[in-house]
Amino acid sequence: MSTGRDIDWFIEQVRREQSRLRAFVRVLGVRPEAVDDIAQDALLIAYERLDVFRGDEDFGAWVRGIARRLVANWLRKENRRRVILSEHVTELLAAAAPEQMHPLAETADGERLAALKSCLEQLPEPGQQLVHLRYFEELSPGVIASRYERSANDIRQQLFRLRRTLLKCMEFRLGLLATEGES
Repeated sequence: MSTGRDIDWFIEQVRREQSRLRAFVRVLGVRPEAVDDIAQDALLIAYERLDVFRGDEDFGAWVRGIARRLVANWLRKENRRRVILSEHVTELLAAAAPEQMHPLAETADGERLAALKSCLEQLPEPGQQLVHLRYFEELSPGVIASRYERSANDIRQQLFRLRRTLLKCMEFRLGLLATEGES
């Protein structure tokens, strides 16, 4: 399907299906800021594969099938990214600590991640949200500041205080683990 008439047909199908496609992608658990990108990618792939589309098929169902596969790939990448980011946050906290005889320096990654998770859960909700936006969604302090109608410097200062709080919490938790392991 590559004639001008077919392109007009495709554009009409896109107009009909795009809002349903976005809703479908959103329901599958994609972060709001990625929904449009995935829906657009699904439509682009549909256009590129228009020659394999059978005219008797439901176009909406066909393009949602493409989107489902894209979402599955996106979720796999997102889960890997979250694990890497969790490790990255732990490394940042460990790097901020003095090297000598520090519990974070000698502790296994699994213990550090468990301590970090526990400490994150103890933060007040606004602090948890801020850490999530910065380190898990990788938003810049400027973007976060615009969401909260605050200055980027204010967000950076708050993140600094939250990192320090998390570091102290982790030191305490991992220190307790070390002490319990010795008894």
